[in-house]
Amino acid sequence: MPPTESFKGLVTVEVTPRFEVFYALQALQAGTGETLADWRRDIEQRLPARIRTEIASVAPSPLMWPLLADALRDEPANIAFPEMIAAFRRMDAQSFQRCVLGGVFKGAGAVDGLMSGRTSLKRTIINEPQTQEKLLALLCLLPFERDSSAAHVFEQIVSDPVPYRDEVTSVLESFWETGFRETWIRIEPKLEASAGDIRNAVSRDGLKAFAKQRQLPITLDRGAILSVRGTTRVTLKSTLGVHLIPSMFNIGKLWAAYRDSHNRTRFFIPVLELTTRLAPVHRPEQRANIEPSAVFKALGDTTRYAIATTIARSPMTSVELARIFKVSKPTISHHVQQLRAAHLLSEEQSENGIVLSLDRRVLERASTAAANEMFSEEGPDHIVKRSRKANAETNSHKRSKR
Repeated sequence: MPPTESFKGLVTVEVTPRFEVFYALQALQAGTGETLADWRRDIEQRLPARIRTEIASVAPSPLMWPLLADALRDEPANIAFPEMIAAFRRMDAQSFQRCVLGGVFKGAGAVDGLMSGRTSLKRTIINEPQTQEKLLALLCLLPFERDSSAAHVFEQIVSDPVPYRDEVTSVLESFWETGFRETWIRIEPKLEASAGDIRNAVSRDGLKAFAKQRQLPITLDRGAILSVRGTTRVTLKSTLGVHLIPSMFNIGKLWAAYRDSHNRTRFFIPVLELTTRLAPVHRPEQRANIEPSAVFKALGDTTRYAIATTIARSPMTSVELARIFKVSKPTISHHVQQLRAAHLLSEEQSENGIVLSLDRRVLERASTAAANEMFSEEGPDHIVKRSRKANAETNSHKRSKR
């Protein structure tokens, strides 16, 4: 029989990118995690130089990224990426300030002093408890240098947080679209499988045994949750929930505990699941010269256009497409083959089958190539028009000669 635990009803297991995208940015910038080396090289090659510069500008220290995840502290535990971006955009300046600054400065009244302007950043750092010195050093705030990039970022959070919040949002979107979305599509099925294993283990053995087995940063002690280092103790009455989150990027085994206005705490414990190297995304070789006519022909069918639009917004398998469009699998296979022949598809193997997504780069290159060809002054004076009628007449003529 599973052990009886008073916290059992408060434990949930969530698969969400709410921390994973921030941990990935941290791993990318820090160059840490041997198992992520292949993934990191792949992402670095794909990220435009502009985005790499913006990543470094937003976070002079890689550890800044997990701190920025704290801005989502009041959002649902299983939030999806589009909702994360929406949350950042609607977040008011003071909420953003308090969430981010509160993850760094623990001295009495430190955050209020910074936000009100009563205390300078330098003075706040000097007055921080000794226990915060390691964190401040990792954030490049200690020793304090007024002209450092880290000091500039925190001064901006204090004095003008909205432009910085918008820059963070822009970088997250760019990182997701240029690389991490494909990574998430690939790892999400693995994380879902891990989530099932975690649920079974907690149900069978209890949270305390699972936390000890997986070396989580918390344990249960006399009806309370206690952090391993003893800096946090929260009773059952004051606990809103314990959310266990399978992770492939939380190399530093970070975690978070957020207290609300009623002094109740939610724990977020990302559980590191990566045991093998995370290989780069495999892509079939694209033809050097994109044929615009082939691309536009593939998209000229209304059903294929709808399929392309669907998988551009939300990648899915052929089975899922057949269910959504209410057509047979052979029909979907035909349309998929036409899109594949035009090199419009990116395909990734998952536990549920091959996940299809639209390759935006091919579509953009085809549009550019078509525009260059159509408006070129070096092309032929007369363009040969090919019509279905002409083809029909030719076919009729061929049949009459038989």
